[in-house]
Amino acid sequence: MVFLIIFGTRGVTTPLASGQFHCPGCDKKRTYVHKRVRRFFTLYFIPIIPLDTIGEYVECQHCTSTYRPEVLDYDPVKSERSMEAEFHTAVKRVMVLMMVADGKIDDEEVETIRLVYGKLAKGDLSKDDVSREIEASKADGRGLRQYLSSVVGSLNDAGKEIVVKAAYFVAAADGNVSTEETNLLAELAGALEMSPSHFKTVMEKLTT
Repeated sequence: MVFLIIFGTRGVTTPLASGQFHCPGCDKKRTYVHKRVRRFFTLYFIPIIPLDTIGEYVECQHCTSTYRPEVLDYDPVKSERSMEAEFHTAVKRVMVLMMVADGKIDDEEVETIRLVYGKLAKGDLSKDDVSREIEASKADGRGLRQYLSSVVGSLNDAGKEIVVKAAYFVAAADGNVSTEETNLLAELAGALEMSPSHFKTVMEKLTT
């Protein structure tokens, strides 16, 4: 008899602290939970051995947006700096990286990015904003999967879903999502450490 040993790794999220903060997204005082994401070695899908820390984030319990821990020091009265939800940042970068994959980006594609961002992030994105994001992505030099692997520890499930939706809408901009593009979306979901069932649910909502 052959016994199949199933092992791997996955991120496990644990709460560190909670309290009140000024949520930039809500623009109000809200309750937050400060969470840490740590990668564990799994045996039969059960976390066994803690490995490295992937990241930390502060999650608004009202709008579910996530921010870097520095948001706890943010005071809208005293500070002029803006704080952006992590999924906003990821949505912009993912859309730009998908668009520049063919080596060019035209006005129609820029408009698609602006429309999708407005739909998902419910915010305005100017052409200059898109141009700055394109330049930032070029300076960064990381590809799509590398970038997503670096932000996985800063996004909750809601943020990951929105990032996948952004990638889907960009892929569907020409009216068709090919098998190759669907496979790419599955790879991106894997880079975000989304389970296959979670990814399947998101795709079903998008295609039905």
